[in-house]
Amino acid sequence: MKHYLKHFAAIYSIALVILVAILIFGLQLGGITLIPALIASALLSASHFVKKEQRLPSSDEKIQLVWGCSAIAIIIASFFVFFLVLMNPNAEQILKAADEAGLGISALIMLCLIAVHGIIFHFAYGWYASFIARKQHLM
Repeated sequence: MKHYLKHFAAIYSIALVILVAILIFGLQLGGITLIPALIASALLSASHFVKKEQRLPSSDEKIQLVWGCSAIAIIIASFFVFFLVLMNPNAEQILKAADEAGLGISALIMLCLIAVHGIIFHFAYGWYASFIARKQHLM
């Protein structure tokens, strides 16, 4: 699984760098544009698994891939969001507001992020992997 997790990390990092450079700094769009990068990276990673292994992931592999990729995505995205906050002229105010939000709100936001990532990767390694397998005539 390590190969597939590294593959996802590379794809997602490259996608975020491109999106940050073009969409956020170039076109002045907000951070919500990072969601399409996550979805595209998840789909590319699921496709890579099916094409390389010539099969769908087993249930154990799917669990490892979904939660491993989710953890990697959250860590990488956290670095990018931190970078974007520091690049913002209002960085001090943003960090102060985050500090004042409290632990409860922060925990709720983190749980929502984990759920969104889990859903995206569950979809990618479930339905989309099956779609790629049928397309490759593996099923």
